[in-house]
Amino acid sequence: MNDMFLKNLPLSSKKAVNFSNFPWLELDYVTVEEGIILRVFKIESKKPDSKINIVTVAGLCSNFLGWIDIDNELSNIGHVYHIETREKSSAKHDKKKVSYSMERYATDISKVVEHYKLNEEGFYLFGDSFGSEVAVKYLNGGHHPPKGLILISPEASFSFSGWMKILFRILPYWLYYLFKPFLKFVLKHLRTDMKNDPGSYYLNKRNIVTSNPKRMKKCAMNLFYYKSDADYNIIQSPTYIIAASTDKMHTFEKSIEVAKRIPNTMFEDVIHYQETHSRETAEKISKFILEVEKEIQL
Repeated sequence: MNDMFLKNLPLSSKKAVNFSNFPWLELDYVTVEEGIILRVFKIESKKPDSKINIVTVAGLCSNFLGWIDIDNELSNIGHVYHIETREKSSAKHDKKKVSYSMERYATDISKVVEHYKLNEEGFYLFGDSFGSEVAVKYLNGGHHPPKGLILISPEASFSFSGWMKILFRILPYWLYYLFKPFLKFVLKHLRTDMKNDPGSYYLNKRNIVTSNPKRMKKCAMNLFYYKSDADYNIIQSPTYIIAASTDKMHTFEKSIEVAKRIPNTMFEDVIHYQETHSRETAEKISKFILEVEKEIQL
C-alpha cells in the first residue's frame, strides 16, 4: 500500500485513479432494481475473523476518492461496503426513467444489505450529508436496523438558491461543463475557508469535476423543495453524529437539531469539514463502534 498517496488523496483533485494500485480494494456491482446496478467498493477487514460490517453511504455526487482513506482506516476493525448511489457516474442505468426519491435511495441500501446478507450478520450504517438523510429514511422505511448509526453533517433539507433552481430547470445538462470554472471559483472563494479548511475545497472540487451532469440535474430538481418527514424518535440504534461548526456547505445548526431528536446520541464538533474525512475521525468512529460492540456482548 502506498501510504503517502492514501494520506494525500483527500486533498487531491485527481479525476481518476487506477484502483488496481490497491490490492485490498474490491469492486463489486449489485442490482438494486430492474435496470439499475450500483457499484460497491468492498474492503475486507485487516482482521479476517472480524464480525463487524460497516456500510458507507456518501454524499450527493461524492467521489469515492474522498473516502478511500477513511474507509481503509475503518477496515482495521471491520469489513467495509461503500455504496455508490444511483446518481453517480458508476451506476449502470439500463432504463430511461429513473427515480431519485429518498425512498428509492433507502430501498437501494436495503437491497445491498440483503445482497451481502448483512441483515443476518449485523452492520453499522455510516452516512454523510445527503447519505445521512438516506440512512435515516432507510431506518424509517422499516428496513433491518443497524447495530449503530454514524452520521456526518446530517441534512433534513437541502439549500438551493433561486438562481440555481432557475438554471437547473431551464438550461440543458450539458451546459454544466461550461459552468464548471465558475462553480469552482464560487466554491473556492465564497464557500470555503481556504486558510483553515482547504481540504473541503479539494473534496468538493473533485465532486464537481467527476459528477454526472444529467443525473445530477434530475436528482437536484427532486431535492429543491425536499424537507425530511423522518421520525427521528423511532431510531433506537446508538448514534454518533459528527459535524463541523465552520463548514460553509452544510448547516451546523441542523446537525445539532438532528442530534437532539435522536435518542441515545453522541455529538461531536470537529470544527472543519475536511476533518470529517480524516483518519483521526475514522479512529473516533472505530472507537464508537467497538464500544457498541462491547455493550452488545454484555
